[in-house]
Amino acid sequence: MARALLGYLPNSSDRYLAEEVARLKNRVRVLEAELAELKAAQESEQLLHELHRIASGASALA
Repeated sequence: MARALLGYLPNSSDRYLAEEVARLKNRVRVLEAELAELKAAQESEQLLHELHRIASGASALA
């Protein structure tokens, strides 16, 4: 029975893996935030380009 219980005791490699998982989850959060910022910037850029195109077309008609 003691041998079976030893299999469930955390060891240093388990702690290392838990720390690595936490680090990677944090990195994913950072990258997701960066992706959201880039998508917002791209969307703003597309809207600005579309407004410029509309304004150019309107001034050509006038």
